Amino acid sequence: MNCSTFQFPTIDLYVTGKCNFSCPYCFGEDVKKPGIDAEVYSKVISFAKHCRTSIGFTGGEPLLHPNFRDLVKAASKSNIPLILRTNGMLLGEYMDVIKSFQWIGISIDGADEKTVKRMRPSTSNFDYQETDKWNTPLENIKLINNQNPETKILLASLVSSFNYKALIRLAEIINSQNLNVSKWKLYQFTRNNFRSMSTSTKYETTTKYFEQVVESIRVSFKGDVIYKSGTGNCLLIDTKGTVRVNETIVGSVFEDFQELENKVRRLTMFKQISLNKVSTYDSE
Repeated sequence: MNCSTFQFPTIDLYVTGKCNFSCPYCFGEDVKKPGIDAEVYSKVISFAKHCRTSIGFTGGEPLLHPNFRDLVKAASKSNIPLILRTNGMLLGEYMDVIKSFQWIGISIDGADEKTVKRMRPSTSNFDYQETDKWNTPLENIKLINNQNPETKILLASLVSSFNYKALIRLAEIINSQNLNVSKWKLYQFTRNNFRSMSTSTKYETTTKYFEQVVESIRVSFKGDVIYKSGTGNCLLIDTKGTVRVNETIVGSVFEDFQELENKVRRLTMFKQISLNKVSTYDSE
C-alpha cells in the first residue's frame, strides 16, 4: 500500500514526548508524558489495520522511545506502512530498521550556528555542537540514500522571521552534497498552543513574507518544494490512545473501531486532512 492512496488519512502517533531538543515553538507531545505502552500501541495497530491506513511516528523524538525497534517490528509484522518524523540526530543508530519506513521526515531549520542555537537548543541530557544540528541529519540522509535508496526523504523546516538566509544555505549544502531529498516541506509559524503563543513575537511571519521565502527556496533547491501556510490539522493519537485533531478530542482507540472511524469521517476537516497527507506523501 502507498501512503498517498489511502481514503483514510495517515495516523500521526505520538510515540513519546521526550526529545533531545527543546525548541520553544514546538507543538509536539508534552515532554512529561511517558512513552506509549504496549497495550495502547496494540490498539493503535488494530485501528490502523481497520482503517487500512498508515502510521506516522512522531513526538517528541520517536527514536528516544526505549522500545523503538519493537514498535517498528510490530507494525511491520502487521503490514502497516510507516512514516517517521524525526530531527535526524539519532538516525545513524537505527539504520537496521530504517528500511521499514516508506518516508522519513527530517526537520532542520537552518544551517548556521546563530540560527540553530536560537531555534534548536539542546535539552540538558544532550550536548550537541551547533554545527552538528544540521551536519548530523545530513550525514544520516546520505546513509539512508546509500543503504536504503527506496526510502523517501521529506525535509521539513519552520520558516521563522529570521531563518530565511539559513534555509537558503541549507539548500546549497544539500545540492552540493547531491543528497536525494524527495521533498522539502516548509511551515509557516502559527500560534496554535501555549508554547507557540509565548514565542510568537520571535518567530511569527506574515503570509506574504512566508510565500516570498517559499518562492526563493524553490529557486535554490533542486527538489520539490511544498508548503503549509496558516493553521493545519492532523489526525493525532497521543500516548494514552486519545484520538484528536489538534486540541479537539474525537475519541479513543479503546472504543469500537467502526464508531471511532465514523466520528473521524464526520469531521468537517476530514477532507482537508486527507488532501494534506496526499500532497505530502504522494508518489513521485
